[in-house]
Amino acid sequence: MSQQAMLLEREWTLEEWLSLPEGPPYYELERGKLVPMPSPRREHQQIAGLLFARLHDYCRQSGAGTVVMEVDVALPNRRGYIADIAFIAREREGQLLAADGKIHGAPDLVVEVLSPSTRLRDLFTKLEGYQEAGVRFYWVIDSENLLIAEYELTEQGYVLRTHVQGDTPFRPRLFPEWEIKLSELAPV
Repeated sequence: MSQQAMLLEREWTLEEWLSLPEGPPYYELERGKLVPMPSPRREHQQIAGLLFARLHDYCRQSGAGTVVMEVDVALPNRRGYIADIAFIAREREGQLLAADGKIHGAPDLVVEVLSPSTRLRDLFTKLEGYQEAGVRFYWVIDSENLLIAEYELTEQGYVLRTHVQGDTPFRPRLFPEWEIKLSELAPV
């Protein structure tokens, strides 16, 4: 049996997942099982990188909080994900941003950019995981159609608040004075 097969078969705790060496390979944790993560495509990274830069600039100027990219997020429901982008409000930074450089708990916002190999997982499994963990806002960006969907956590679960495409300005509920057009994130 290969080393990777042995890793994938055994049960993992959140603490063990957090102590894995930096990849590659990269793994997420889904209810005690490691899930291998493929390398992202160029288009995915361009969209995530440009959005991160815009959000980072806004949060720095406004003092809203901290934005991170591709950081381990240890959720309180035995799941560990590598979020494309995560945001933690200033008043919660001390609770969630740990000395190990990872996020321990549910961020205020998680953004996932869909890729062909992770599309269904991001739209269903991770949406459910973030919802169960109490992540207030979940943005999903469809890189092929340049569309963004914003979900907000309510007592009934996630509710789709808005979805926009192309040149229509996206004004998220979390940052009402900020906006972006998805066309500005289009890969070149």
